[in-house]
Amino acid sequence: MYEKLVLAVDWSEHAKRAQEVARELALLAGSEVRVVHVVEEAYGGRLGPYDTEDWNDAQSLVEGVAGALRTAGAKATASCRRALVGRAALEIVAEADESGSSLIIMGTRGHSDLAGLVLGSVSHKVLHLSHCPVLVTR
Repeated sequence: MYEKLVLAVDWSEHAKRAQEVARELALLAGSEVRVVHVVEEAYGGRLGPYDTEDWNDAQSLVEGVAGALRTAGAKATASCRRALVGRAALEIVAEADESGSSLIIMGTRGHSDLAGLVLGSVSHKVLHLSHCPVLVTR
């Protein structure tokens, strides 16, 4: 049913819950999990583009999550991607499309639809852009 999953992660508690759900689903369905984190780039005028977080920290995050999934018995790989600020959702959806995933799993803070639209929730954007089902956890 779900042969390939994309698990979008950050450092939030909501992402940890999504990781638990991805682990359980991967073990039940024998799915391969692609753990992804998007590092956003901003532009600083003459300084040019810069990452809004440390790339090595992001790599450590996805490798740690993928490693924990493998330790639990799931097949998992890790991927970091870059996107302009505000375009993380596009990269998450692109990762799912490129990897042939049948489900995206991610956490959310649980804002209402209106608050999510106003605040620019990544999970709301992924829900609207994705060509495959999206499982959002709290």
